[in-house]
Amino acid sequence: MPRAPALALAALAALAALPACGPAEPTSVIHPGSSDAARAVLEVEFMKPITITEMAILRPDERAVVTSDPERGWLYVGSRDGSLLVLDAEDGHLIWEHALGGAIASEPVLLPGEPVLLIGTDNGSLTALDVETRAPRWTYETQGTIRGRPLLVGDVVYFANSRDQVFALDVRSGSWRWQYEQPLPTDFTIFGRAGLAFVDEHAGEAVPEGGVVLTGFSNGRVVAIGAGSGEALWITSVAPPEGGAFVDADSTPLVVGGDEVVVSGQATGVYGLSLADGAERWHRPVRGAGTVIDAGDGSLIFASSLEGIFSIERGGRLRWRQQQDPGVLSEPVLVGSVVLIGHSEQGLGAYDRISGELLARLDVGSGISGKPALDPVFGRMYAITNRGFLLAFRIGEGASASAS
Repeated sequence: MPRAPALALAALAALAALPACGPAEPTSVIHPGSSDAARAVLEVEFMKPITITEMAILRPDERAVVTSDPERGWLYVGSRDGSLLVLDAEDGHLIWEHALGGAIASEPVLLPGEPVLLIGTDNGSLTALDVETRAPRWTYETQGTIRGRPLLVGDVVYFANSRDQVFALDVRSGSWRWQYEQPLPTDFTIFGRAGLAFVDEHAGEAVPEGGVVLTGFSNGRVVAIGAGSGEALWITSVAPPEGGAFVDADSTPLVVGGDEVVVSGQATGVYGLSLADGAERWHRPVRGAGTVIDAGDGSLIFASSLEGIFSIERGGRLRWRQQQDPGVLSEPVLVGSVVLIGHSEQGLGAYDRISGELLARLDVGSGISGKPALDPVFGRMYAITNRGFLLAFRIGEGASASAS
């Protein structure tokens, strides 16, 4: 099953050729009114290289995500050459680094109250690294790349790899608890994989004892897995009935209203499913839709590399749409009233949450494919350019919309 960064744009072209099924309301592109002067400015605080130039040429995309450690004043970020970099949060200078044996394109997670960092690599290992001794406490090996964020719930860490396997481990020892998987499709799939979401057993009557782990798979299936048992509670397909290539359910599930799961299928669009049994409640046809985020005002925001950036309501009703130039768009990140989205060709865009108006664009010369990271403690954002530079920036007020 070929699955590589080079397939991303080819997959978009293939999705564009699929028959379109339009929503009930008109599908014309909406361009909210805007003034000549930007109402926000992205102010860069520092910019530091994290990848050697040769690696940026060989692998022209960077998907690692920065993690902040306020207690130590450090930043953790992976590199293409297989090293975890530990940087000073004040100015980004290197404090130390640790080789993990495989390229790192995942988001590290700190254990609460402990100096332990969980990080996955492209060689299939999840490592619990002690950041004080700089030595691994344990490492768990799998047969697929690990590029998602590990999900930590109590004393259990859940994670998934590119072979559509989901694992549950004891976070203290790394010992295996359970494993769930779906068959790998034989057709082409989109680069990337759905993240994991957890719903606590106290969230409502629809959630069984022990809670539920939700995720999607390359074959277009969305699965609710018992967090304690590893057994599938329900399975729903968001793939086209006829099947085919690029049918992935690659979005990280979003639970809204306590009883609904919002997911997207690459070839079919965005769905609202019942948390209780996975039954379809509503569907918004959009080709190439990614992970949906909750804007906190009753709207849901997501990006499609084929059809642009959308704000919809539960039920699928359109609020606004902002068309984009060709390129791969990252998962949106909401900062107050601003939506930040990386663009693989144009850098970083800041959009108004209410209207969709473009407020500012940060042109870094190489594009940004990975998800920006919010650091509420230091009051700034981080993003990694496709040339391997870490950017630390803030969102401010002003009349200038560019920075370099």
